[in-house]
Amino acid sequence: MRSPEPPSGPSRRDVLRRWEELEWWSCAYCDAPFGQMVVAEVDHVRPLAKGGIHAWHNLTPACRTCNQSKGDMDVEVWLA
Repeated sequence: MRSPEPPSGPSRRDVLRRWEELEWWSCAYCDAPFGQMVVAEVDHVRPLAKGGIHAWHNLTPACRTCNQSKGDMDVEVWLA
């Protein structure tokens, strides 16, 4: 049995660290600041299920509520 291929692109830790360094530390959708009560998640703006890729330009910080609500919808559809 082969072990799964490592994901290409940045790791979740790398993404969150970069956003924190850039002081982009709130949800891209609802602007909730991340901290103890709001957990930062990595969202694919164009979902992987819809042909999006795991690359910097397709990743954005999102709170759990927004990320789960958006699911695999395109951001334009979800915001409408």
